[in-house]
Order: sequence, then C-alpha cells, then structure tokens
Amino acid sequence: MSSMETVPYYLFEDPGWRRFGPMTTLRPVWDIRLAGEKIHERISRQMDKIPAGFYPRETLQRIVRDEHGNDALKLPTRGEIFLVNARSWKAPPVEGIKKRHPWAVWTDGPDVVAARLPVSIAAKWLSQPVDDPDNFSVRKLLAIWSLEKNTPAVQVNDYGESLFYWPWELLKLQEEAIADSFTKQGLGEIAGEVHYRTTLVEEDNIVISAGANISPGVVLDASAGSIVIDENVRIMPNAVIIGPVYIGKDSVIKPGAKLFGPLSVGPVCKLGGEVEESIIQGYSNKQHEGFLGHALVGEWVNLGADTNNSDLKNNYSSISIVLDGENIDTGEQFFGGILGDHVKTGINTMLNTGTVIGVGSNIFGSDFPPKHIEPFSWGSAAGMKIYEFDRFIHTARTVMARRNIPLTPAMAALLRLVHADSTRSSG
Repeated sequence: MSSMETVPYYLFEDPGWRRFGPMTTLRPVWDIRLAGEKIHERISRQMDKIPAGFYPRETLQRIVRDEHGNDALKLPTRGEIFLVNARSWKAPPVEGIKKRHPWAVWTDGPDVVAARLPVSIAAKWLSQPVDDPDNFSVRKLLAIWSLEKNTPAVQVNDYGESLFYWPWELLKLQEEAIADSFTKQGLGEIAGEVHYRTTLVEEDNIVISAGANISPGVVLDASAGSIVIDENVRIMPNAVIIGPVYIGKDSVIKPGAKLFGPLSVGPVCKLGGEVEESIIQGYSNKQHEGFLGHALVGEWVNLGADTNNSDLKNNYSSISIVLDGENIDTGEQFFGGILGDHVKTGINTMLNTGTVIGVGSNIFGSDFPPKHIEPFSWGSAAGMKIYEFDRFIHTARTVMARRNIPLTPAMAALLRLVHADSTRSSG
C-alpha cells in the first residue's frame, strides 16, 4: 500500500504475553518464530506494509530499540494511527489502515485485535501497566475514549478467533505457517544439491533452497504436508523427514534423525534422534539420541545426549502446566512443555509431560526434575539452587560467540534483571 493512502500502524504487546511463559521472557510476542517467519513478519506480509513502530512492555524497550532503532518506540505527536495486537494470527482488518476509515475497534472477546484511533487516545491506553489484563481490554479502551472531548462515536466490530491465546495453540498453527513458507520459497523448487540416492516423496511438495545439501539415504516424505529446506541446510545420511516440516537456514540434521511434522526448526540448529511436532526458535542443539515431542524450545538451548521428554501421560488424561504462577489445564492430550532460552540439560535427563523450564536453567540428573522450574535454576530432582549469574553469562557469551552472534549490552541487562527477580523469589 502507498503511504499516501494509509495511516501508520504499530504493533503492541498486551498482557497476553504472560501466558507464553519462558517463550516471552526475553522476546516480545511478535518475535516468536513459526516456520520461516516471525509473527511481526507474518503481520507485515498480511498488511502489505511494515509497521511504523512497536510498543513492547517496558523491560523489552532496549531490546526492541537495538533491533529497530530509536524511532521505533515513538508514536507520532498528532493525527491517527492503526494499532495491531502482536498476538494476531488471522489477518488484521486491513481496511482500518486506509486514510478515510472511521475510528473503530476490532475485538476478540475482551481483547483488542486492532484499533483505528487518534494518537492522543492510543498514547493514554498504551501507557498503562502491561501486567493487568483489564488495562488493555476493550472496555478500558472505550472508557478512555469516552473521556475525550468532541470525539465522534467509535465503531466496535467483532473480529473473533483472530488472536492466539496459549502456547500450545502455536503447535497447531505451524502447519499453516509451513504452508506459507512453502508458497513464499518456491512451490516445489529444488535449488540445492540432492544426492541421487535421496528419496523424495511428493517432490512437487518439497522446496530445497540454494546451498542446501541432502546426503544419500535421506528420505523426504511430503505426502502429508510440505517440506521446506532453507538455504545452506545440511541433511546427513539416512535421516527421515516426514512433513509438514520447515528447516531453517544453516541448520544440520544428523545421521539417522527422525523428524515428524508439523515441525518448525529455526536457523542454525542441530537436530538428531527423534523430534515430533515441536517449534524450535533457533540457534539450539538437540543433536544426539533422545526424544523431543510437542514442545516449544527457545534459542541457545542445548539438550544433552539421551535427553527425553514425555508428551503423553500414561492415563491419557489432559496435561496441566504452570504459567505465571497458575496451574493451567491445557485440555491437550499431547503437550511436552516449554524450554526457555539458554536452557541446558545434562545427559540422560528426563522431563515429565508439561514441564516448563525458565530461561538460563541448567538441569541434570537421572530422575524427573520438577515440572515447573524457575529461571536460572541449577540442579536436579534432588534440589535446585540459583545459577550464579557471572558463571551463566560467561557460558552464554561463549556459546553465542561460536555462532558469531554477540551478546548485546541490552540483552545482558535484561538477563541480569530476570536473574535478580528469580533470586528474590527464591529467597
């Protein structure tokens, strides 16, 4: 869309970020990756326009400023803007961005999906504490609007089933995300190097990007869904990949690996053993034998050899997890859990169904650790203590340097803040 025909739009983060546990401790919701896109990239594609800026919670402002620049956190001083909730999955109401569209709010239950409104009202609404769900409700936005003098009536439009609410919903959305990546990246284009003894099932449903290398004995079976192998991926001999699956740039799939979709693997990962219906953000390793299923995994995670997680209870009942201090019944029969950024597990670690591990934790031992593990925990089923921050940050810098990624001052400060919060809560 031409900028002359539209008003600027901004992504905002509402209190729903808290429901995603360690997936959103160090990143805004819009930076969660599914297949070949982060959420904000998906929204930009749907809007056919990149956002003019972002409105994250206060603790992430330095992180967002580092990535998008100082102006990304500034609203205009006057005029109108279009706000889009960062938890949007269904395409936002694009008509709301057009110059002559009336003021309006689009809703999904009590939550705001999008809003076309004056900057003055937006600034008041977005300046509220982001921890209280009521502050970012439709009701509160309309209450603020009603206090403005000489404002015309605002349209309220139901736009249900637009937002994702729980982390396990992301596992169900990734099949659509993989199909979108398949469409974007070539619709069956084979540009990489494929050994003649590779087996491609439903080849027209497979993308192999430039620089990728597929070794002999590999089976890529896209009969149940698309397979997208991004640039410079190496798939070693005898690996079996059953779609829908997306493998991110510069990743390595080890010999004999068994990958079952829907599965999204971010950039620069190493995978081996058995992995099923999971989302891995990027820069993470599970390269040895062991099972990972129905799990959400952050960045800079390393799972030791023979680490296994359970994703199904023996009695086939619904799985419960702890999020933001509250025990939640997921209603799901299959859910492995959530592993935050910089989590490490020792060899032969066992994780129970619905285990949630906070960022920076180091878990080991031969018995099941607790199902809920606070950030920066160090230990096993026998007991946990707080991981010393200086030791953690030294390891984090070392790990990231191996991938030529610097640990920025903003991220180091955020990690220190999370560590301090964990230290206070444990004491």
